[in-house]
Amino acid sequence: MVLAMEWYIMNSTGVRSLTCNLGELVSPGTYILHDSCADVMEELLARIANEEENKYITKRHILAEQLLAKDLIPMIKYGSPDVNELQLLLRLLSELCEPCDADQTVAMPPDKYAYPDLKRLSSQVCEAFLDREFTSRLFTYIHELIEEAGELEMVQESYLSIKYLFTAIRNVLYLMRSEKENFTKLLSLLLENDLDSVLIYSINCHGRDELVLPAAQILSLLYSEFEWLRTEAEVAKEQDATCITDRLKRIVVQLLQGSLSALAISLMRKELKDGSDVEGSYLSWCLTYFLPYVSYVPVPLAKFRGVLSNKCVGYLVYQLSALVPGLFGGDPTSRSTQRIKERCMLLLSAFDSLLSLVFNFSLPSADKEDVTVAMQFYKDVVNMPDLWQILIFYIRNFDITMFPRSVLSQLICINHKLLTSVESYNKIFGAQLEQTILEHVKQFANKGIIQQYTLLVNTYSTNNDETNLAVFTMLSHICVECERRDLLYTPILLRQLRLLSDSCEACDEDRRLAFYVTQSFLDDVANRPQACVQSFINSLSTTKDENSESTGVTKAEPYAEWTDTEEGDLMSAYAEFTDPSVDDIVTRLGEMGVSYNHSQVTSKMEQLGLISSPSCQESLDLAELVKNICSEGDDDLISWLRSALLTASFTKAMCKNNREGSPLCYFSFLKGHSYPVIPYTERQSMLLSAHSRVLPLLKHLQLEYLLVNESIIPLIPPHLTAEALYSSAEKLRTYEADGSMENYEQELTDKHFDESLLSKPVCSSESRRSDTAAAHMDSGSQGNLNVWLSYMQITSRK
Repeated sequence: MVLAMEWYIMNSTGVRSLTCNLGELVSPGTYILHDSCADVMEELLARIANEEENKYITKRHILAEQLLAKDLIPMIKYGSPDVNELQLLLRLLSELCEPCDADQTVAMPPDKYAYPDLKRLSSQVCEAFLDREFTSRLFTYIHELIEEAGELEMVQESYLSIKYLFTAIRNVLYLMRSEKENFTKLLSLLLENDLDSVLIYSINCHGRDELVLPAAQILSLLYSEFEWLRTEAEVAKEQDATCITDRLKRIVVQLLQGSLSALAISLMRKELKDGSDVEGSYLSWCLTYFLPYVSYVPVPLAKFRGVLSNKCVGYLVYQLSALVPGLFGGDPTSRSTQRIKERCMLLLSAFDSLLSLVFNFSLPSADKEDVTVAMQFYKDVVNMPDLWQILIFYIRNFDITMFPRSVLSQLICINHKLLTSVESYNKIFGAQLEQTILEHVKQFANKGIIQQYTLLVNTYSTNNDETNLAVFTMLSHICVECERRDLLYTPILLRQLRLLSDSCEACDEDRRLAFYVTQSFLDDVANRPQACVQSFINSLSTTKDENSESTGVTKAEPYAEWTDTEEGDLMSAYAEFTDPSVDDIVTRLGEMGVSYNHSQVTSKMEQLGLISSPSCQESLDLAELVKNICSEGDDDLISWLRSALLTASFTKAMCKNNREGSPLCYFSFLKGHSYPVIPYTERQSMLLSAHSRVLPLLKHLQLEYLLVNESIIPLIPPHLTAEALYSSAEKLRTYEADGSMENYEQELTDKHFDESLLSKPVCSSESRRSDTAAAHMDSGSQGNLNVWLSYMQITSRK
């Protein structure tokens, strides 16, 4: 017992003498604040912030001295604090009810007696908010501050009062979330005192981004309980629940009428300023939860320009890419990885909600102005290859053991909506974008992607209509536009298509496609038996048992055991070429029925001395290494990395002038993170699996990397300057196999660099590009590019 009270003996006299100077209750309805009241509260807050880690001694003294009942609550109910004293008091209350449990970031106290003390202290704050007189008086102060500010900017102390009020309400709502009766009572009191109007005011308060995070957290707590409140209102017909439901609906309407865009922009701006990732999660949640209500509220699409902006969409793309290292490079069972998965699913839901919103406003029956806004969004999406790259990356690397099947369904539906958006833009503006659609569809025409789609074909009867439409539309593209129906000749997929061709559950279009594929297979077996058998062998070599819950891809070890026969086949395949690349050998071995991946073939060829080993590659200088890569027919690897370096250099240069380049690159550097060079095509992904060549190359270029499955993801670190990045790109151009020195301005207009760099608006983020289908690059961005080119060419020669 002595040890249990040691904390009290340590500093009880000092805390008691300090709190005596707060004020006093001179009569039952009058509390007088002393002149030193603000200084005392500042001292208490400083002690709470600076005391020894996880001891919570000051908070426990406050509990022991009954400071809440004796001073803090009477100050609100019976006192007249000035604006500075009010913000300090609210800050202290928010500290005293800060949650301390396993679900929070607050560390658990090492003293086993401390936790019950903290629970009692936070419970006392919760009870205070359930007091009608306390809550009403508290909001009276806040409404007076808002009225006093009027149309003018609110003073700092007033703004802090609202911020700490929101923080305290957030903490109390979280602590009471499992107490349904008290939660309903509290929510009724808060809304009775116009919490909704204070929330909307704060969201629209210009330049006060600090208010938006606690406001968004309150919204998430309110609406996470919305379902059971609505149920109670309908079943029990309780008056409080009905009133709460009506008020919550009013908040939704107010958000959709303009405040949601303000909230999204402020959350994004605050996260970029603070470097935290918390705001991004609430941004995704707000978009996911509130946007679907647009179908019930007549609001013009122009109200959502903020969330539909190129910058906001690009920021969501950045967030998806920023999760890649944690998802694929960490422990899949760890708590941090689980949180990253949750954030990933939330981001995908936000994208899905955005695309669904715009689609509803792009229909022929929509208002002309809404269609114009929708088409501007589609234009931005078409010119954002970062989005297409990260989407196909997630589909290609989807693992059923890591994510539920619904995530794959969502990824494929988002991809379908993106293709639909391109088609809509194409029809309205007459833009020749068929090639854009075809190029994207071609990236799905490979065995790995088909195996992912097979997972959803297997669950056709339980999928929703949207998922089945997205799946069968892509399979149709692969059969018709890509002319690769042979990729569908796998045992699992053919059996399922055969069943669907006779099923009454499938729609007519899906049954016709299923019948077409199965009949084509039978025709091909009759006319081209050898090719069909080989296709079957190839599919079997990369497919597990049909009842397995895996993606069907067998991830064999790079150093697999080769039989003598397989080694002989490898030597025979090598002898067929004059100077073969590893890709040539992998392809030829596949035709011979020997299925090994790029890494396995590379390792075996190194072992047999057919190609240089990694140690030999590392000993080469950059010129020799690039020459070897180009001579093997893989010069597109060099061109691709050079484009990425140029993109990074241009974005770095633009960041210095508060301008933007590639969204993914821009936000990565702005947040101090490495810029991931995400492979888009199957060819790029395969090139990056040749570790013996890629790793030395990245080392010479001072780049980092992340290993995802068997493929390397190059990372361009943020500390490299624009000049250094440009210099590296210059070296890669100089060291090309043919030694060509093509003009840089012509080089920068090639397909990769034009789509990922020049099409970005490098004018200020406040301005809007024309709604017409104009050229990719305006005169302002062309001027910026020319200045950047001239500057880089001069500095690179110094």
